[in-house]
Amino acid sequence: MSLTDSIPPEPRMALEGLVGVLNARKTKYALVGGLAVGVRGLVRATQDVDLLLAVPQVELPRLLESLADRGFQLDLHKSIAAWNREHLLDFSFGPVRVDWIKAVIPAFQRILERARWENLGGVRVCVADAEGLLLLKLIAFRARDQEDIRGILAANPRALDLDWVRQQWSELSTADDPRTEQFEHMIKDFHDSLPPLN
Repeated sequence: MSLTDSIPPEPRMALEGLVGVLNARKTKYALVGGLAVGVRGLVRATQDVDLLLAVPQVELPRLLESLADRGFQLDLHKSIAAWNREHLLDFSFGPVRVDWIKAVIPAFQRILERARWENLGGVRVCVADAEGLLLLKLIAFRARDQEDIRGILAANPRALDLDWVRQQWSELSTADDPRTEQFEHMIKDFHDSLPPLN
């Protein structure tokens, strides 16, 4: 089963509406979260659409207005305030939650630079690469994120630039951060021990 076959109708419509506006406005973004993991790792069920974005402040009101015109439920003034204050934004498309993360740190900018265009069911979507997703999941490191890390590593055995992930992570973490050791164990168990896919 492909990712596009596994996306329920509502998240698919939300994704199509989002990227239609973002692509038309030439906004720099990358799909992250569960849908992106399905592209780079293992397909899993999700009802959310998560994006990492770099939006010039002057463009934000028009971008949000365009999304509201497409049926997304958001309050323009509250959304702008949340984006500026918290660097995060959530809104909805029917039952689908949409989460935006502002690319405010250099590592996030680098994830955007590495993102690649993919055709998802006839929709052109910019998707974070596997290494960028690993870094985001390492930062969050909830139980779901750890499962996603294992899935991405297992789906790309001996095929990832893990030195890039380590370098970016070293700029964000402390020397005694327990996530570092756990990540290295995951690499050994789910990436290095498996033969490369042909």
